[in-house]
Amino acid sequence: MTQIADEEQVVSDLAALGINYLSRESYSSMDTVRPPEQLLANLIRQPSARVRQAVIALLLSHPEYAESVPVALKNLTPDQQLTLKIFYTAAVWLQQEHMQRLKSFVGSRWRLLPDLFSTEFGPQSVDLPSEHLAWLGHAHRRKTNMAVNWVGTYENVAEKLVRSWEAQARWNR
Repeated sequence: MTQIADEEQVVSDLAALGINYLSRESYSSMDTVRPPEQLLANLIRQPSARVRQAVIALLLSHPEYAESVPVALKNLTPDQQLTLKIFYTAAVWLQQEHMQRLKSFVGSRWRLLPDLFSTEFGPQSVDLPSEHLAWLGHAHRRKTNMAVNWVGTYENVAEKLVRSWEAQARWNR
């Protein structure tokens, strides 16, 4: 099993990729960012929920990282695999729900995240992304036995990401 990356390193990687809403102790710039499959797995292994959840922001801002999810899964425990699958699925539906706002910031990297796991978490008969997120939140609660407002948690990550981009755009005018 790969060694857990230090939270500060993972947050620095995210900052280098334009995800700046997480606070960190140092602001040293990194020359290179770890490979996508390693970053995805290291995010999920973090003890801090706020950092684990940032995998949603990573997928929303870098949808090309979806290609590395199957490899990342191989390097995680079954519980960690479940977490990555759920957060990945949340990113799929959040991306559709916030498509216009995200597209303007993601630019040429924009592509729809393929729906890899939603059949594991809810019915396919619902139409709206918000309905899919609601089913996912219920499934997340059942599978983890944690009475958390998961939909609010997923939405919070997307909002923090987009608001940080909007603030950065205002500062750079």
